[in-house]
Amino acid sequence: MECYEIYTDGACSNNQAQGLQAGGWAAVFVNGEELSGGDRATTNNRMEMKAVIEALKNTPPGAHVKIYSDSAYIINCFNQKWIDKWEKNGWMTSSNKAVENKDLWLEIRQLEKERKVEWIKVKGHSGNPWNERADQLAVAAIPKEGESHKNNSKKSIISLSEDEKVNLIELLEKNESFIPQSLRGLLAKLKNLE
Repeated sequence: MECYEIYTDGACSNNQAQGLQAGGWAAVFVNGEELSGGDRATTNNRMEMKAVIEALKNTPPGAHVKIYSDSAYIINCFNQKWIDKWEKNGWMTSSNKAVENKDLWLEIRQLEKERKVEWIKVKGHSGNPWNERADQLAVAAIPKEGESHKNNSKKSIISLSEDEKVNLIELLEKNESFIPQSLRGLLAKLKNLE
């Protein structure tokens, strides 16, 4: 079974401020792949969680995945079995409050159940090159004031068999006059891979 080692991080423009902030997330695969994106109105914890979600989405079901994070919120949730208790208690905390970010926890939980995931805590800003890179990408992905949403696009990595690639090219070519510009760009990229 292939093992994926992934460093994840989230960042907000001002972690100490109250309310929603612009934020970014990143996932750095030890094999060199990098993913990042951002949101205009979020929290640091949601960005930490989004990084994990995107990391897991980019690994196949059944894979062995090691998630490295400097977020105690993420790591403790699994290693200290908080999520098991929340599920058992109807998504209520031990202090009988609704669990925050339930939507993202449910998504992570589903992805985690489809994989063998190890949750590993790392110290932030301690010189680990992958953790530092994840931090840099997350900060860089934070949307800037006045920046158009299109400039903050997330990149995803997919694997296609040769047959799937050929079929996708054919489909896009047949519908080229109806597809948006972004898909025309994808078509050009696929053709360049031939």
